[in-house]
Amino acid sequence: MAGPAVVQCRSCDGLSFTLDPCRCTYGGNRVLVDESESVRRAAGEAYQDCLECQGVGTVGRPCHDCGQTGRRRAQLVLTMANLDTGAVASANVVPRAVEPAPWPGDGGGSWHLPLAPLLRDLAAAVGAGSWTDVRQPGDQDGPLVLLPRAWRPEHSASVREVLEAEAIAGENTDAWRLYLGRTEVAPPRDAAVELGRLCRLADLLCLDLVVEARRLIATAGLTWAIRFEVPGGPVPAEAQGYADDLSEAITTTTVLDACYGLEERGLSTPAHHVTLGQPPPEPTTIDLDQLERRILADCLDLITGDPTAGAQAIWRNGRWWHTSLRTAGTTETLTEWSTGQIYSRRATTLRRGWEPPAPSWQDSPVPYVDCPDCDPHSRLRRCDCRLGTDRADPDCPKCAGSGRSPSLLRCYTCRGARRLHSEAAITLTDLAGRVVHLSWRTDASGWRTGEFAWHDDPAGRAGPAGEETWRTGRQVSAPQVATHPGGKPLHQLPDQFRLAGWADHFGVRPEDLVELDGGGSLDHSLRDGTVTLHHPDADPLTEYLRWAARGRPGGRLFVLARRPDVPPLADLVRLVLGLRLTVTITLTDHIRNAGDLRLLQGESWDVTVNTLDRLPTPADPPTHSTPEAATAHCLEYLELAIAGNVPANPDQQIPVPQTPTPIAVDDPVPLLRRLARHHPGQPVAAHYDNATCQVWLRERDDVRQLAAAPTLPAAIGALGL
Repeated sequence: MAGPAVVQCRSCDGLSFTLDPCRCTYGGNRVLVDESESVRRAAGEAYQDCLECQGVGTVGRPCHDCGQTGRRRAQLVLTMANLDTGAVASANVVPRAVEPAPWPGDGGGSWHLPLAPLLRDLAAAVGAGSWTDVRQPGDQDGPLVLLPRAWRPEHSASVREVLEAEAIAGENTDAWRLYLGRTEVAPPRDAAVELGRLCRLADLLCLDLVVEARRLIATAGLTWAIRFEVPGGPVPAEAQGYADDLSEAITTTTVLDACYGLEERGLSTPAHHVTLGQPPPEPTTIDLDQLERRILADCLDLITGDPTAGAQAIWRNGRWWHTSLRTAGTTETLTEWSTGQIYSRRATTLRRGWEPPAPSWQDSPVPYVDCPDCDPHSRLRRCDCRLGTDRADPDCPKCAGSGRSPSLLRCYTCRGARRLHSEAAITLTDLAGRVVHLSWRTDASGWRTGEFAWHDDPAGRAGPAGEETWRTGRQVSAPQVATHPGGKPLHQLPDQFRLAGWADHFGVRPEDLVELDGGGSLDHSLRDGTVTLHHPDADPLTEYLRWAARGRPGGRLFVLARRPDVPPLADLVRLVLGLRLTVTITLTDHIRNAGDLRLLQGESWDVTVNTLDRLPTPADPPTHSTPEAATAHCLEYLELAIAGNVPANPDQQIPVPQTPTPIAVDDPVPLLRRLARHHPGQPVAAHYDNATCQVWLRERDDVRQLAAAPTLPAAIGALGL
C-alpha cells in the first residue's frame, strides 16, 4: 500500500524547530511585569538578565506540530464505533477523497471539506443512532477542514491536490478522530424541561441552582453558565461556562457538569446543618424567554444604563431570585517566570448586588476551629519535616526550623478551607429523585444524627420516604479495632456513622459510592466508619467528623450512589479489538485483608488501552473498586490511546480500522476473579490483542506470563483452573 501524502510543516518550514520570541520580550526589560501590559504588548525589547535567552530575545523550541520531523502527514482518519454492537467503520480522508464545497454565506470565496456527511455514512454503517467525539463530547459534525484561499475548482487536479494536502495536514495534531455511537437515538433535550428538572433536584439536594450571565470584557458580549452552589458562598473568580445564550447553557450542561467544582466554589462558605420540613413543591413551567430577558436586564445599570459585570438568577426556596453582579475590587497574584521576572496578575472580584434570603432548610451553624497548620494570609503551610513526629526539624532547609514553609498546594489538614468543622452534614443521592440527608453532630450532651429521604412516588411528585428522625445519646462507643505499624490506634464508629450501610437503600454496592463532585472514590474510612488517632488524647468522634467535613463545601459531603452507566467489560474489549488496539484488564483480590480495616477491602480493577507495539503489563496497583468504575475511567481517557496509536513517522500511514462483524468475547470478570482468588494480593491481568489472550501475573517487581491462548477461557483452562 502506498504511503500517505507528506507536506512540509508550515509551522517550522521543515526545520523541525522554531525560533520564537522569548517570553521575556512581552514584559520588556523590567523585573516586574504587569499582566495588562504584557497582553497589549507585542514581542519587543528583551529582558537583559533573562534566564532563558540571556537577553537575546529569541529561543529555539522543538516543533510540536510535526513532532520534530519537519514534515506532516496529509491524512485524517474518522472512525465510528458502536458501543452496543462493537461494529467499527472508518473513513480515510486524504487529498481528492472528499469533494470540496463552498463555505456557506461566503459567496464562493472560501471552500472546505464537508466531513459531516462522512460521519453520517459511517454511523449508518455501524447502526449508530447517535454519536459523540471522544475529544469533544457533543460534537457530531467532525473537524472543520478549511481549504487555502488559493484553492479554486478550475485549477488543475495536481494543484488542487497539493492545496488539499496542506489543509488536511493542518489537522495532524489530532489525525485520528474516534466517535463513540449508541444504537438508540439520543432524545432531544428540551431546555425548559431540563431546567425544571435541575430546579427540582436543587430543592431535593438543598442547594442553589445558579444561572449566570457574565461579561468577560467590559464591552464584550455575555457568556452563560448554570451550576449548583452551596448558599452563602462568594461569586467565583473565574467564569464557569462559555455558552452564548441560556438555552445553550442548559442543553450542554449535564447534572454532573452542574455539580462539578462544587467543592472548590464552597470552600469558604459558612457551614450549616440541613433541616427538612414539607416536601418542596413541583417547579412551575419555566418561561425561558422571560427568565433570559430578566437576566439581560440586570446586566445593565438601572440608573446609568452602563453594563454591569453580569447577573445571576438563583433558584432558592422554590422561586427565582435575581441580582446583578458588581465589581468588588481586585486581587494581585505574583508569579515567578522561568525568565527570572516577576509576573503580576490582577483579577477582578465580583459581588452580588444583593443576597436573597437564607434558605428555609438551613439549620444551626456547624462549629469549627481555625486550622492550626496554615496561615490564611500567606502561602505558609505545615512543613513536610513535621510529618510523623509533628516536630519541626531545626535543620530543615524549607522552613529553617519554624515548622511552616511556603507551598502552592492546599493545606493537607484542612484542604484549603482554613477551618476544621467539628460536625458534618452528609447528602446521598442517585440523582434520579432519591436523596438522603444525614446530620452527624456532637456537643456537650453527646451526639445525634438525623435522616430524611425523598423519592418519586407513582404520581411523579416528590415526597418524603419517611419522617425526619433523631437519635441521641450520651456518648459514642468507638472501640479500637487495630493498631498501625507506627503504634497509632484505629477506632471504628457505630453503624450510624458508616456510609456503607446506605448502599442497600439505593440498590448499589458499598464500593459504588463515590463523591458527587468529580466522581472520585469515596474514602474507605467513611464507608467503614474508621478513624486513626494521631494524638493519644484525641476523641475518635471529633476526629472522624473533622475528617468527613475536611475541605467540604459548607461542611457538607455529597455522595453519589449509583452504578456507572457503562457497557459491560466484554463489550469494551470487543470494541477495542475492533479498533485494532490492545486492552489489558488488571485485578487484585484483597481477600487476605478481610477483617483488617487498616487495609483495602474487596477488589481493585484497572482497564488500560494500548497500541499494538506496547508490551502488556499489569497495572501496579489497580485503583478502581469495581469493573464498572474501571471501564468508565478507560472510556473517559480513550482519546489518549487513540492519539498514541498515530505513527510518529509521517511516511507511515495511520491505521483505518474496519470491523463490520465484531468477534465474540467472553465475560472476563468471573474468569479473572477465579484467577485472582488463586493469587490473593497480587495483580493478575488478561491482555487481549488481535490474535491471542495472554494471562500475566505481577509478583513484587517481577512480571511473568502464565498462559496464552486464542481466548481467555482457554488460557484459564490451560492453567487448570
